[in-house]
Amino acid sequence: MKITLKEIAKMAGVSTSTVSRVLNNSKPVNEEIRKRVLDVLKETNYLPFVAQNLVLQQERLLIGVICPQHSNTVLDDLILGINRVCKIYGYDTVIGLTDSTRENEMHYIDLFSNVLSVQGIIFMGNQWDEQYTEITRKNIIPVVLAGQISSIPSIPSVHVDNLTASYEAVTYLILNGHRQIAMIRGTNGKSIREDRFTGYKNALADAGIPFDERLVADSDFSIEGGGKAMASLLEQNTLPTAVFCSTDSMAIGAINYLSDNGYRVPEDISVFGFDGLEITKLVRPSLSTVEYSAVEIGMTATRNLIKLCKGEEHIAPHINVIHHLVPRESTQSLNLVKR
Repeated sequence: MKITLKEIAKMAGVSTSTVSRVLNNSKPVNEEIRKRVLDVLKETNYLPFVAQNLVLQQERLLIGVICPQHSNTVLDDLILGINRVCKIYGYDTVIGLTDSTRENEMHYIDLFSNVLSVQGIIFMGNQWDEQYTEITRKNIIPVVLAGQISSIPSIPSVHVDNLTASYEAVTYLILNGHRQIAMIRGTNGKSIREDRFTGYKNALADAGIPFDERLVADSDFSIEGGGKAMASLLEQNTLPTAVFCSTDSMAIGAINYLSDNGYRVPEDISVFGFDGLEITKLVRPSLSTVEYSAVEIGMTATRNLIKLCKGEEHIAPHINVIHHLVPRESTQSLNLVKR
C-alpha cells in the first residue's frame, strides 16, 4: 500500500504542512528538519516528481493544469499562454484532462496535491469550490483560476468580463434593429453559462424588450451542440431575427444548421458568437464575435501563480483581459434593410 503524506510526517516527527513545504520548496524550512524529511522520503521510496528531484539536488518546478477534455481552441490558447510563461521561469507543466465531472476534477486535484506535489495549480475546470480549496490549503499549494471568475476570496482568477461582453454583443444587435433575439446558452461553467446569460437578459431589459424563455436553448460547447440547439429554437412559434451564442463553436453549429435547412445567414437570421476563435474569420459567412486573448489569460494567470509559489501575497483577486466586438458577415442591420 502506498505510504501517505501523513505517515511521512509522523515518521519524520513533523507536520504534514512541513512535509509539503519540503516537497514544494514553497517556504523556508530549517535545514536539519529538511534533511530529516528527505531521509524519510528516501527510506520509504516516497518519490513523486518534485521529491525525487529534491533528493537528487536537481529540483524540478512543476505546475499542474486542470482543464476539460474538449477540442476547443480557447483551451489550446490558454495552455499556450501557460506554457509560454512556464518556459521563461523554468517551470514544467503536467496537464490533467477531465470529463468536466466533479469526480474527475477531484481526482486531479488530489493527484497534483498529494502525489505529484506540484508547486501550484491552474484550474480551467467546471467550477472551483470550497472542498477543492480545502485540499490545496492543507497541502499549501497555491491556485489560480483561468477563464472563470472565482467565487472564493482566497482564490485569484484571470478571465474576460463575460457579463459586460455579452451585454455589449446583444446591445449591438438591438441597436441594429433586432428585437426577437434568441440565445444558445452553455450548459457548463458558471461564468460562461450564467454571466453570459445575465448579460443577454440585462441588455434586453435595458432596451425594454421582454424576456422570452422560448428564445433560449441550452447546448454544450460543441459545433454539434450548437446545431441541435438551433434546431430546437426553430421549432418555436416565434422565429428570431438574431441569435447570440455563448461560444463561437456553438455559433458555427447554428450557422451550419440554418444553411442546411434553407435559411440564409444573415438575411433571415443573424448569428453572433463569443471567443474570437481564428476559425471565425474563415467560415462563410465570417462570424461576428466577441474577441479577447485567451493566450493573455493563460500568461497572466501563470505569472500570478508563480508569484504565489514564490511567497508573494499581494495578488490582484480578479483580473479582466480586454475584449472587443468584431462585427462580420454573419450579422446584418435591420435598420438598413427597412430603408
